[in-house]
Amino acid sequence: MNKLYFVLYFFLTFLFTNAQDFCGFEQNQAHLEEIIPEIKEARLQAEAKLLGLNIQKFLRENGHGTESGKSETIYEIPIVVHLMNDGTAPLRTDAEVIKWIDDVNKFYNTTYGGEWYTVAQGNVVIPFKLVLAKRSPLCGLTTGINQINVTATYPQYSAHGLNRANEDGVSANQVRSLSRWDAQSYYNVYIVNTFDSYPITEVNGLQGFASFPTNQDATYDTFMKASVVIETTHPTTFAHEFGHSLGLEHTFKTGSNTSCPTVSSGGCETDNDRVCDTPASKSFARVTTLPGNGEPNPCDAAGYNNVQYNVMNYTDSNRLFTQGQKNRGLALFLQYRGGLTTSLGATSPSGSYPALIPAICFPNEINTQLGNYNYGPTLVKIGTIKNVSNGSLESNFNKTYYDYAALICSNTKYATNLVVNQNPQTITLACASNPNVFNVYIDYNNDGAFNENNEKVISNLELLPGVQSVETFIIPSTNVILDTPLRMRVVAGDISYTSCQSDIQNGQIEDYMVTILNEALETENINKSLKSISIFSNPARDGVFSIKFANASKELVKIAILDMSGRVVYQTTGTANNSILNVNSKLSKGNYIVKVNTGSSVTTEKLIIK
Repeated sequence: MNKLYFVLYFFLTFLFTNAQDFCGFEQNQAHLEEIIPEIKEARLQAEAKLLGLNIQKFLRENGHGTESGKSETIYEIPIVVHLMNDGTAPLRTDAEVIKWIDDVNKFYNTTYGGEWYTVAQGNVVIPFKLVLAKRSPLCGLTTGINQINVTATYPQYSAHGLNRANEDGVSANQVRSLSRWDAQSYYNVYIVNTFDSYPITEVNGLQGFASFPTNQDATYDTFMKASVVIETTHPTTFAHEFGHSLGLEHTFKTGSNTSCPTVSSGGCETDNDRVCDTPASKSFARVTTLPGNGEPNPCDAAGYNNVQYNVMNYTDSNRLFTQGQKNRGLALFLQYRGGLTTSLGATSPSGSYPALIPAICFPNEINTQLGNYNYGPTLVKIGTIKNVSNGSLESNFNKTYYDYAALICSNTKYATNLVVNQNPQTITLACASNPNVFNVYIDYNNDGAFNENNEKVISNLELLPGVQSVETFIIPSTNVILDTPLRMRVVAGDISYTSCQSDIQNGQIEDYMVTILNEALETENINKSLKSISIFSNPARDGVFSIKFANASKELVKIAILDMSGRVVYQTTGTANNSILNVNSKLSKGNYIVKVNTGSSVTTEKLIIK
């Protein structure tokens, strides 16, 4: 009997182990959408919008056309890797992480080798390059790799790891609370010792999960098991998980190893993975002998067309992505995570950035009423600021105050110029789930306070959820400090807020940086007060752009443009005319660093050429 029980136990354990999914994307997304309905609503709205989008036109406008002789725009995405260790030793070494990320980029640019297909073999370039952060959110130098001792806070982590289905380990939110960088400027990668108490020495079981690009910032990230960093047999886990964060689904989505995906009357753009060049198929998890393209596909009369080798499938032989997956991923990512493509996180700190006068009044750290009420701004758009964010939720710990103005070093999307002679000014505001009352202030006299009488530019605006309201206001002609960064505060929530000194019961406060000018600058995308030079237009077309100097100078200026490997690809000298120097580099599409030497200072800026 003992032998029988042992055999039965072993058999059931084997079945359980082999029934587990490699990737927990669907389960994680479904769980989030169940507890936070706004996440599901945002995803469905994005899918509906995508159906009505002219994707080819959208991609051409964003540097992904088919112009002869021009390379495609490759987006650098700053990432920060949080190695969640148990305090006894580093979970993985920096060298292991660096090689791992380099391999992911080789998968995306089709140069990995081995079984991995090239473009000539039917693969496509996925135009993203993952780059370890070089500057922190507060402008310090960083390696982009953080070793975090989880066990010091949560002792159960050592043996049980991260919870996905269990409850004896540590939750994703508990891990996030220990280390997280601004999701608008960095892609957060969490490496954990194991999932759901699975033996730490074992490499099988759940490998990781990621989240959809329309998810709230608080849940937009990926979690992976430490063993995948050094995996050599099936090294595509990160490429697969970031595919989910681009908006890609599993190719077998509603199917399994034994059943085909469901089919509806909506066609390939709404069925299964919503991509038309990935045929319907079963999952190929643990299938040792894959079918050939010439063999009949029981799920699709069109055959296999390499879906058995697709990275977004479960297969022992990942070899490629498809053009349809590339188009879908680009369209979703650029619409909902475009801030990551403009982030400066992947470039070394350079120049100096002004600090705003500290605010005199600070709100309570968290809402006095906790829950998933989703009060707060979800859209603030003014000048070049366009910030899509989340309301107050349990997933962001009902945090009240977001000082985006402090993050301009890593992303200039949080700062803008406003011009007096272009009155009236326009601001677009929105909220979700519940009606919100909005109040907006600009600290015109730069004293750190927000005067209710003469610094409130939007007063007690009541907005219904889902409505984008375009409002206007007039910047006064007197008693306003010009050419100096000022704090703009946006408050949204229930009626409990009455003034700067009020605690927030349900809602959020967001601070931004605005500089008020008498006349418009020629540059539209960089606040001149932020740095000594600014580049416009950026992104540039055909390598043509201009450099504007904050201080007029007739000295000879040296310009060097470097590719992202540090190689100088263009050099020139010139003299600024009316503080502007025009450059025609004739460089192809891509990401570059512009190095400007004025003789008295050297400044570097990131440049994207479309």
